[in-house]
Amino acid sequence: MRTHALLVAGLGLMFSGAFAATQGTLGATSQGSFTNTFNGTVAPQVQILGLSDATVTPSTGQVQIFEGSPSNNYGVADHFCVVNTTGGAVTMSVSSDRYSGGSLAAVSAGGSELQYAMIMHVTGDVSNFRDFNASATDWTMPAGTTVTSAAQCGMGNVRKAIYHIAIDGGMIAAGPLPGNGNVYVGTVTITVTPQ
Repeated sequence: MRTHALLVAGLGLMFSGAFAATQGTLGATSQGSFTNTFNGTVAPQVQILGLSDATVTPSTGQVQIFEGSPSNNYGVADHFCVVNTTGGAVTMSVSSDRYSGGSLAAVSAGGSELQYAMIMHVTGDVSNFRDFNASATDWTMPAGTTVTSAAQCGMGNVRKAIYHIAIDGGMIAAGPLPGNGNVYVGTVTITVTPQ
């Protein structure tokens, strides 16, 4: 009998923390209670997929700053995907490892700086965009513009375009990247957070 009492007491301790239920006491009768909870909330999870490195060379042609826009500049554009498992809005925060004159910047091994612009917009919706720089680092993608799984990404739901502006303060936006022998490197980090 003592073995059974210890076993029941041990089971009571084991289950009390897991279910927050009240356990019965040993006696002629015993009574306990537990709570049934039906929780329909879903914590959103987010993911960035399809990011690719961008390379601009002196022979890189012009790119549309926005899809379907007559405004072109010398640079490159591609797409990536933002997933929110609930389909809700996300805040996208962008940071660069270097800024110059308020613009995103890349630097050569010799210390020369290249300022560049980066514009992102929802694929197919050029009215929802952000021109990122040192003071514009956050952007909200509204609910319905994210996809709920990686399988829905297709070509991507965000378009990013980068193009050069200036080298060491000298404007070059109207022409191709000069063939000056320098390689400029800058890293951009994107963080998405569900709203």
